Amino acid sequence: MIKITLRIGLAALVLIGSLNSAALAQGLFDPVISVNRAAITAYELEQRERFLEILQRSSGMAQRARDSLIEDRLKMAAADRASIKLSATQVTKAMEDFAGNANLGLDQLLASLAQSGVDAQTYRDFIKVGVTWRELVRARFAARSAPSEAEIDRALASAGAQGGVKVLLTEIVLPAGSAEELNRARQTAERLGRITSTADFSEQARRLSVAQSRVNGGRLEWANLSDLPDGLRPIISGLRPGQITKPLEVTNAIVLFQLRDVAETTAQSPEVAAIEYARLSGPAEAVQTAVQMADTCDDFYGAVKADPALSFKIHSESPDQISQALSLRLMGLDKDEFDAVPTSEGDQAEIVMLCARVYAALEDVSRGQVADNLRSARISSLADGFLAELRASADIVYH
Repeated sequence: MIKITLRIGLAALVLIGSLNSAALAQGLFDPVISVNRAAITAYELEQRERFLEILQRSSGMAQRARDSLIEDRLKMAAADRASIKLSATQVTKAMEDFAGNANLGLDQLLASLAQSGVDAQTYRDFIKVGVTWRELVRARFAARSAPSEAEIDRALASAGAQGGVKVLLTEIVLPAGSAEELNRARQTAERLGRITSTADFSEQARRLSVAQSRVNGGRLEWANLSDLPDGLRPIISGLRPGQITKPLEVTNAIVLFQLRDVAETTAQSPEVAAIEYARLSGPAEAVQTAVQMADTCDDFYGAVKADPALSFKIHSESPDQISQALSLRLMGLDKDEFDAVPTSEGDQAEIVMLCARVYAALEDVSRGQVADNLRSARISSLADGFLAELRASADIVYH
């Protein structure tokens, strides 16, 4: 009788354990969001959040993970209606290309993601949606994206040998090193984006910005449009004086620019071939002391020799090698000017100083290249509008 009771007890424990495991798995794969009845599970949401944190090298990606998965469902449904499907070979090739951009093989990237708790299917889904959406928008908007000859002429006039464009900007850099700061910065940026007065925006820069330009109310000097970072150039060129960019999220900061004025130049602005800049980091007090002693980039060598706690290096890179966050900081600096780089550690500091800009010889701008750039920008704008329409008409339910 004792043996029978013991066996029943063991069987009950096994059954309870199985039920608990099943309940846990069921909760993990339960839908948390439905997009036109297409489910997004808790597991997918967790995976996408982890993946975005790796890509962005930042935490606090929960909202972005939700938004991106919702958009994925909308994009794939639109592609299905247009009968656009990728083959397994196309998806694998796109996965390999993405890995190659990080100088990794596909197996190496998948292994690295696995160590961070991201499975291969999460990566595959992310790549598949991106490539499928590109194919869809090309097919849908190709006929509407071709620029006219007059549009190409105007673009050549502003970027080619006939002349150039200069812009006058005001910047606000909001700190966003922690998840709490990021959320607060997003709310502040949304409020700042509604400002219509250049004086009010400048006053907010003086109060809120962490950039060196805050002492001037965030006002930057005239800058050649061609000198702006590649990702920022089309954004600024689409503004009218008084308008403000959407919040630009970079590492540990959110940046906004307001266009104050635009001017055409009679000669083409030379292209920046390389940017030489110095980075100095270390304990905040030591960095502050070094800055007070240095008037040029080379002056930092003496400060670093006197204090081993400091780290210093001079870089020379082409603009496309420099991250967007750093490009935005360098953009507002003249030779031998410095600015603080936002950090998440309170007792550490880092500054960047512009040593020199090296300009390339002027070359004629290809008419075909200008047409391709205009076509790409138009397709991107049409795609953003199409996605906004899909989301506005979607039935999105949060469970």
